[in-house]
Amino acid sequence: MKTGARTTAIAALSILPLLAVASPASASPERLQGAWVNSGISCDKAFVKRNGRLTLNKNVGDSLPGFLVSGKHVRGTGASCDLISSKQSGDVWTFLLGCDEGVIFDTMSVSLRFKDDNTLVRFSPDFPEVETTYNRCDR
Repeated sequence: MKTGARTTAIAALSILPLLAVASPASASPERLQGAWVNSGISCDKAFVKRNGRLTLNKNVGDSLPGFLVSGKHVRGTGASCDLISSKQSGDVWTFLLGCDEGVIFDTMSVSLRFKDDNTLVRFSPDFPEVETTYNRCDR
């Protein structure tokens, strides 16, 4: 998988598994639905409205400014992912995702936690000090 596409898949994957979690207080589908943008990037740069719905801005290339969550599906600029399985330990959710980059299919594990209802943090359990923060865009 190309680096840009893999990065997009990782971001997209971070959110998808939470959709299938049964606990409504922690990670219900409603909590994850919608558009999420990398901290420091404006929603207007990552997404455009078409026919009244947010969609990824194709003019940003493979730069991974954000992703969209709909049901158990996550779409980023270079990949689409589906939830395979998930588990929770404390406030940390770990997900196994299946991603399709068009020609290549890959599975990966992604860990994340919520700071609040509008902020997600993706990290690696092996290097928890390295984090990527995503903010929810208006619904």
